[in-house]
Amino acid sequence: MNPILSQLAVRNGNSAEESEESIMALGEVVSSLRTAVNKLQNLKDSETNHYFRNFETNFPKEGIDFYKATKLYEINLVKQALRVTRGHQANAAKLLKMRTSTLNSFIKRHNISY
Repeated sequence: MNPILSQLAVRNGNSAEESEESIMALGEVVSSLRTAVNKLQNLKDSETNHYFRNFETNFPKEGIDFYKATKLYEINLVKQALRVTRGHQANAAKLLKMRTSTLNSFIKRHNISY
């Protein structure tokens, strides 16, 4: 074991072996968290509308239709809010900081299914 870790273990009233086990367990937790973060990032990327993927680096030379891009972004936000709330429109509206009736109207107008 690292001499500094041994000194810390003794100061905290633990044996060097106990501290080493704790550090190993903590390392496993960190590794699991990194794996979870990578999985979540991949999930997020797969759900992202293809219209916006790599948008900053691959801005089309011919330009984009601003209004279409904005509408697609709004639809994507609504779908994500509905997924997070498992389809509960009132809770989704709260997440989006809008009235439930406005969200309901938007869903109907754009034929959004969730």
